[in-house]
Amino acid sequence: MNTKPREHYYARQKYLFAAVFVVVSVIPLLVLNYNTARFYRASWIEKTKLEIATLASDRKLLIDRFLAEQEERLAGYLALDPARALAAPRRIDALYASLSRGGVIADIGVIDRHGNHLAYRGPFEKELAGKNYADAEWFAATLKNGRYASDVFLGYRNVPHMIVAVADPSGEGILRATIDSTFFNNLVASANVGPDGDAFIVNRHGEFQTPGRLGRTALSADELARFGALAEADGIAVWQDERIHGAVTLNSGQWLLVLETNVASSLASWQQARARDTALVAAAAVLIVLVAVLVTRTLVGNLERAEREHNLLTHQVREVEKLALIGRLSASVAHEVNNPLQIISDQAGLMDDLLDEGDSGDSPALRDELRQTVKKIRNQVRRTATITRRLLGFSHPLDNQVVPTDINQAVEETVALLEHEASRQHITVERHYQAQLPAIPVDASQFQQVVLNILHNALDAIGRGGRILVTSRLEGDQVVVAFADSGPGLTPEVIEHLYDPFFTTKPKGKGTGLGLFVSRDIMARSGGRLSAANRPEGGAVFTVRLPLTGPPPAGGEA
Repeated sequence: MNTKPREHYYARQKYLFAAVFVVVSVIPLLVLNYNTARFYRASWIEKTKLEIATLASDRKLLIDRFLAEQEERLAGYLALDPARALAAPRRIDALYASLSRGGVIADIGVIDRHGNHLAYRGPFEKELAGKNYADAEWFAATLKNGRYASDVFLGYRNVPHMIVAVADPSGEGILRATIDSTFFNNLVASANVGPDGDAFIVNRHGEFQTPGRLGRTALSADELARFGALAEADGIAVWQDERIHGAVTLNSGQWLLVLETNVASSLASWQQARARDTALVAAAAVLIVLVAVLVTRTLVGNLERAEREHNLLTHQVREVEKLALIGRLSASVAHEVNNPLQIISDQAGLMDDLLDEGDSGDSPALRDELRQTVKKIRNQVRRTATITRRLLGFSHPLDNQVVPTDINQAVEETVALLEHEASRQHITVERHYQAQLPAIPVDASQFQQVVLNILHNALDAIGRGGRILVTSRLEGDQVVVAFADSGPGLTPEVIEHLYDPFFTTKPKGKGTGLGLFVSRDIMARSGGRLSAANRPEGGAVFTVRLPLTGPPPAGGEA
């Protein structure tokens, strides 16, 4: 095999791999560094928007769950006792002690269906004495819906507060509790929106339900319109101006939780990191170039060495398999040669006897008989020469001589070598060759080795008494040669390991297990393909496909 094209191929691969390595690694790194200033801000803003949306969603879940928990606590007491029973002094004292213990509930009251206080415990007993809530919005909403969480309002206390109220299932009264504003405000203010961020709750009218960190007390007209639209949608929205805003509805769409973070202050640390990144990118680019050169030289060198070793080993395996085939052919060929030699010997003895009888020049009949004897000797010599030529042609060293080859002739010569062995086993070999097939550039000796391997396997599979059908045909841009036998066929296990080296189903000492492994390698190098399958009518068929264009160029992939 000529190694020069492969050496040039691997030399090109070294430069190509190094260049690709550098292009793929260094250039994107430089482009990334160049575009960081332009793209990082946008990516950071998108990330912050996502964080704001997530934080708003989490905080909504927390606050809605907090309000629902307070409602459930009140509903739980009403489920045990009606409102009038809870208004008893000892009962409401115990209830107030239980609800106010966590610092969440500031006071509680029991109100009848007409809006009158039946009982109250808390710091505003004097302010609420004798008050009636029949006309209060929260009172009507509670009786209608069963539960209610109010906006922050002044009410009779004249102090900003919010209430949670639950109606008695019988409709005879309401249990109302006031949420501690400090505790509730901390639920909102604890949202992590950055050093210059803000977090607050407003109602549908833009009225602040909790104080903001930045001391805002009113919303602009644009903000009020945006918040109103969002409240109608009852969802989450994130938008950006000089700040990033996130808003989510609370309390069944009655409130809006607003989270804001400052963009400029959050980017300050990035400016310092950018200078360090530039220096690191420059150092990394230099290092990548050095590594690319070293790694590609090492890898390509290893690949080149591995291919040489593989080719050498494969060549040796093919030679070993060929020697095994030649050894198996020797007995058959010896018998083939022995027959014409025996005829030659007999004819030579006959000539000797004829010469002893008299002068050949004096008898025309004797001369004719001598001529016939000489003719028979020449025919048998030609027959012997043909047999030995076929064997010598098959045993020719593997030197990869690719020449235009008549595939039908190459197959027929190989079949002829095994015809005596097939006849001895009472196996018929039928040929159906398509006439005038185009000559294909291929190493005839190696192709015949493939054919011989397939035929030997077919003979072994059949045993005695059977048939081998050899066909050739042109299919598109390929010549196809098929070898079908009447043997037992291939089991799934055999098909799975058919081309594995040293795998054989033959008795120990009869097969090397390399025949099909070598054959597939030869076909791959020839640009063709070897396949095997079971026939519907029984037996196996091995198919060889060869492209009309011949094997791929020597400088291509191995």
